[in-house]
Amino acid sequence: MKQTFLLLIGWGLALNAIAQNDTVRVGKMVIIKSTIENPVDSNKSSVKEFRKIGSPIQLSFERNNKTKQVSNISTSYFEWDLGFANYQNETPANTYTAYYTPNIAASIPTANQLKLNNLKSSNVNVWFIKQQVNLSKHFLNLNYAIGLEMFNLRFEQPVSFRNDIPAKIKMDDISFSKNKLFVKYLTVPVQLNFNTNPGSKHGLNGSIGMSAGYLLKARNKQISEERGKEKYNGTFNLNNWRLATIGEIGIGTFHIYGSYSRTNLFDENVSDLKFFPYTLGVRFSKF
Repeated sequence: MKQTFLLLIGWGLALNAIAQNDTVRVGKMVIIKSTIENPVDSNKSSVKEFRKIGSPIQLSFERNNKTKQVSNISTSYFEWDLGFANYQNETPANTYTAYYTPNIAASIPTANQLKLNNLKSSNVNVWFIKQQVNLSKHFLNLNYAIGLEMFNLRFEQPVSFRNDIPAKIKMDDISFSKNKLFVKYLTVPVQLNFNTNPGSKHGLNGSIGMSAGYLLKARNKQISEERGKEKYNGTFNLNNWRLATIGEIGIGTFHIYGSYSRTNLFDENVSDLKFFPYTLGVRFSKF
């Protein structure tokens, strides 16, 4: 009876000590305290061991440490970019004077007249599918995609693009409240990607590479009081191909991207205009 009474007192002291100590020994009984606050919650912990070896009994818990698995090939669908667009104009002054009669040359815009409205000239891209392939421990990756690059080049001066005039471009004789050249390409970008913290949603990452695009559509859209809303489709002596240096840097899914065209916007075989578009904007991307 006395031994039973002493055993009950010992259990009481042990339960009180568990709240303050990791390990308690009562006679031959060993109790190891859980390292978490609520070991019953199956979402936060799991029973590691409960067994009897001879007389001692051991009970312990540990957290489930789940490491995010990173696939060697990741795929994302329908991502988009939004940014500003402009171009480096390297057209010589009075380019067309030597090639056209004076009355035609007089209507050709000069470099100053071809300046863009910076705040209203934009670049919008839609990527149908993007993939990332692991090259080395997910720190070095290959990124590629296919999608549409679209440029809205807003002119400050009344510049008009027409397929039915010799130079395909002229200075108009009215003012436009809206005057833009819209250009759309089917584009495939390829980049090397560097990820400082693979598997993390907040890691710093960056990419650099090249893109190749093919001209799908060009349109001059104008709005004026005299003519109302007008749209003129055509090629306007534009280059069918676009090659550009591209890059981006970001944290997690938020990126800043940029591009600079390595090819002239216009076909140099039929035009002496030299425009080299560039962009800067934001990209929301899975990788």
